[in-house]
Amino acid sequence: MDRLLPSDPSAIGEYRLAARLGAGGMGVVYLARSPRGTWCALKSIRAEHADDPGFRARFRRETQLAERLGGRWTVPVVAADAEARSPWLATAYVPGPSLAEAVARYGPWPVAHLRSLGAALAETLEEVHACGLVHRDVKPGNILLAADGPRLIDFGIARAVGVTALTTDGSVIGSPGYLSPEQARGRTVGPPSDVFSLGCVLAHAATGRPVFGHGGVAGVLYRTVHEEPDLEGLPEALDGIVRRCLAKEPEERPSVGELRDFFGEFDGRTWLPEGLPALVAARAGRVLDLPVPQGTVLDASPVTAEAETPEAAPTPRRRVLAMGGAVLGVGTIGVGSWWRWGRSGPSGTTGSGPLPRRVVGLLGDKSDPAFTAQERGARIAIGEHNARTGRAFDLVLRIADGGGTAKGAVAAVGRLVADPEVAVVVDAGDNATAPAVVQPCTQAGVTHLVVRADTNELDTVNVTSTLLMRPTRTAGPPAIVRYLNRVVKPGRTAVVHDLTDTEATLPTVRSVTVYQKLTGEVGVEEVAEGRGFDAVARRIADRGDDAVLFAGARPDRAAAFARALRRAGYRGPCVTDEHALGARFLTEAEGWMVGTGYTDATADPRGKTFAKAHRDRYGTAPAPWAAEAYDTVRFAAHGLTAAGDEARATLRSELLRKPWQGITRRVSYDADGGFFEALDDPGWFLYRVTDGSPRFVSAADDIGH
Repeated sequence: MDRLLPSDPSAIGEYRLAARLGAGGMGVVYLARSPRGTWCALKSIRAEHADDPGFRARFRRETQLAERLGGRWTVPVVAADAEARSPWLATAYVPGPSLAEAVARYGPWPVAHLRSLGAALAETLEEVHACGLVHRDVKPGNILLAADGPRLIDFGIARAVGVTALTTDGSVIGSPGYLSPEQARGRTVGPPSDVFSLGCVLAHAATGRPVFGHGGVAGVLYRTVHEEPDLEGLPEALDGIVRRCLAKEPEERPSVGELRDFFGEFDGRTWLPEGLPALVAARAGRVLDLPVPQGTVLDASPVTAEAETPEAAPTPRRRVLAMGGAVLGVGTIGVGSWWRWGRSGPSGTTGSGPLPRRVVGLLGDKSDPAFTAQERGARIAIGEHNARTGRAFDLVLRIADGGGTAKGAVAAVGRLVADPEVAVVVDAGDNATAPAVVQPCTQAGVTHLVVRADTNELDTVNVTSTLLMRPTRTAGPPAIVRYLNRVVKPGRTAVVHDLTDTEATLPTVRSVTVYQKLTGEVGVEEVAEGRGFDAVARRIADRGDDAVLFAGARPDRAAAFARALRRAGYRGPCVTDEHALGARFLTEAEGWMVGTGYTDATADPRGKTFAKAHRDRYGTAPAPWAAEAYDTVRFAAHGLTAAGDEARATLRSELLRKPWQGITRRVSYDADGGFFEALDDPGWFLYRVTDGSPRFVSAADDIGH
């Protein structure tokens, strides 16, 4: 429990806020006092997540379902407002500790107490499922301990607040170590998934440890899907039923009805193990000592939901949901504008004078060689556009230097979007700066096209004006996976996961383990931050693995691993992605295959014309990311041509209207799924390290053909 921040509202609806119970990407959970004086846990969802009309419908529907729950072991919904700018939901407050805290403090539970816990949770899940809900996040942290029994919290709400990107098939929600194999794979889940999670909870409470171990998320998910749980120390009386709960196939698990029959009725006399009643009482006493809630946001009148201060910037995400109505009803604008502008002559004039102009803002760090490459690619695209006979407008490039920092990028893009002539911002920045630019572009209503960045912070950008012109890391490494599957065809691949950058590298590991994108057997070797690679390299060499995939984001770490492999005598195929590229890695990694999001326009047949234009203009071959920036500006020009007079307002909608093919990738909007993505045809490319340099091999879709 933490104090309110000065930026927190004093009240939401009729509920006065007293403290913060927790916060996350979706919103904040407050301790609040109701008009009648009772304490509640009030979850306020960030306003930007509610801009999707579909979200509000889901939130409203599932809140109504949750309100039907009235069992002994549920936490009742006491109020909710799905129509507020920041939707919120209030439930009764349970002051006790979580099961996770209780086990960590006092150790495993005896069998009699586990039976009471199992009886209560099975009864709760039966009621939840009968109401049409699947909890999907049954874990020790979501089970609160009260004097009279446990309370399962957050059921149904995760489904409502997860927004489309977190609830559709193909994504993973829940807590690794407690979610089912089908949930870990991003598949549709039903009541058996909650049964699996309950088995994990009971085993944890019985043994004091998670059944699929600790460590990196990818490793835990892999063990959940492919390995048996660690049930050593599980009491014999519970062994059979827990093992059935943890069956890999949903149909092999017991129903909640069977679980109720096994555990019987809840026995309050054998509810809390020794030591816990005093802890529960102490937590309840803390609430009694709280003062009357005081105001935070300065306001002469009581603060209502409408008076809340804006929340933080939206969490950037790659899969972009179309705003309601934004993609519809604008076709006639493009047609009418084409009729007015379509008769310009080769001199760049119309019958009434010079052509209109559209300004393309290019944002980046002028000291970064990758920015120079992108600037050159952008200028070639603009020159080609302006040389076309019959064009509707001229393009002008305006550069803004953000200095390579998030703060600098925000200031620079602010200058761009303040100019009404700027119709689009092409972001040539990297993972450190691109996410910071999402909010200011969205607030200004300016389309933001990201060329190079692939951070997970840009995964599923939700209800913003940002479009990603390349897949993020969550798409996995198609080029190196295709190389392994189509060319090497390994019987066993060692996936070495460098935990120095777990968040950045987890999607790659997950794609080749949990989602089984690699054929053949896969083994995961995790290397903690600061640890060397010699031991892992020796194990790989001793086993004689057929291939090695390095999942790491730092060139120095990749270089150290490549050196360790060589010392260990391993000579098999090795692959990694573009984030490993650096001078030290290139000197150590002769023969390694590297997957990238950029092409070599001089070697890729699709880029020959562009490469010639680049050489003619600048006297050199195009550097990495030049062709991708060229494509991005051409994509923007394509949309601006259709957007007509209201270029800034309608550009994003026009860009989403139909697929577009460039020389480096194809981009497309999926109206049914509600996401925009850069596809891997070609999109991803394969290089080989030869004589200390990366040499282009092929586009991903050409590998093995």
